[in-house]
Amino acid sequence: MAEVRKSATQAAARKRAREKAAAFREKQDKLEQLAVDYFVATDALESIEREIEQELAAVRERGDKRVAESKAGADDVIAAMLDLGVTRNEVADRLGITTREVKKLPVVRGMTSTSEAPAAPLDLAEEFRDERDEVPTSV
Repeated sequence: MAEVRKSATQAAARKRAREKAAAFREKQDKLEQLAVDYFVATDALESIEREIEQELAAVRERGDKRVAESKAGADDVIAAMLDLGVTRNEVADRLGITTREVKKLPVVRGMTSTSEAPAAPLDLAEEFRDERDEVPTSV
């Protein structure tokens, strides 16, 4: 009888051991799948970050180009004003900028006498003068 009990106990122990091993393997499989999911997600993050950097660089480049174009337009207006014989101080006063900002421009007075100036800066200067004439000067 002792033999029967011992083998029944061993069979029950083996069954519990198999169940525990199966649960352990299932947990390990889940952990492995979670690790795979983690690495897939981090690989996607790196790709997204690279894409963001490329898009930001493109936006910065377009912004820099627009800023340069706008600055060139403003410089052309100042040059047109100076070509009309206005002093640098008066240009600065009219535009609300410092004389230093006017002086740092590489503008030579009389630019239109040696070469034909582009039509756009002169048109801008005329528009500026027309707008100024329309504004009442009561202060």
